[in-house]
Amino acid sequence: MTTTPAPEVVTVGEAMAALRATGPIGLAPPMELPVAGAEANVAIGLARLGHHARWVGRVGARHGR
Repeated sequence: MTTTPAPEVVTVGEAMAALRATGPIGLAPPMELPVAGAEANVAIGLARLGHHARWVGRVGARHGR
């Protein structure tokens, strides 16, 4: 069994999605759906730099029904 190293950094917060067109909207280009949000961006950036980073978030009770 493979073990995952403990994270060096854990960020906690909300994540968002940013719907982006790859060209002019009038031409119906493909859309991208990247992850956004400060805490998520920090975890992604640190992971790209080679650190063991994790992001923690939670869906509220009213959205989990």
